[in-house]
Amino acid sequence: MRYRAIRTGWVRGSLGCLMGIPLLLVLGGGAMLLTLDSVAGVLGALLCLVTVLFCVSFLVAATRRQFIVDDKGITIVRSFSTLRLRWEEIAVIEQDSGYWATGAVVVVLRHPPGTRVTAWPTSDRRALFRGENPFALGDPVTVLRPPARAAIDGHRRWLARRSG
Repeated sequence: MRYRAIRTGWVRGSLGCLMGIPLLLVLGGGAMLLTLDSVAGVLGALLCLVTVLFCVSFLVAATRRQFIVDDKGITIVRSFSTLRLRWEEIAVIEQDSGYWATGAVVVVLRHPPGTRVTAWPTSDRRALFRGENPFALGDPVTVLRPPARAAIDGHRRWLARRSG
């Protein structure tokens, strides 16, 4: 069993196309600055190159977020860190119904007791990135979202295997 909440390929591709033209213009400006016979031209070209590299690294970091459910547990990939939670560590899986994290999967850990980890990539604000229609999701109090359903099903499967 494997579930991946956000597929970053098409998101990175579309944002790359959107950012590609302005970044090419910045690189072209940097190449034109290199034709100047002064230190200012070289520094300007380096500044253009650093700007492009910063934008590309920001694009990769911003679209890195993932929520993965597999047979061993849940993986929450954030922009700059990855959190791997094995099924043994998880006490309960809930779905948030609050305002800011509506529909997000909340994992309650066994140790330390009551520690709650919110998987931000699963919130309703990221529904389009998951390929879901945000207007067809329903009330988060009564309707489980696909990421929460996959996580709860995976946890139930693990509990059934463990109990025999």
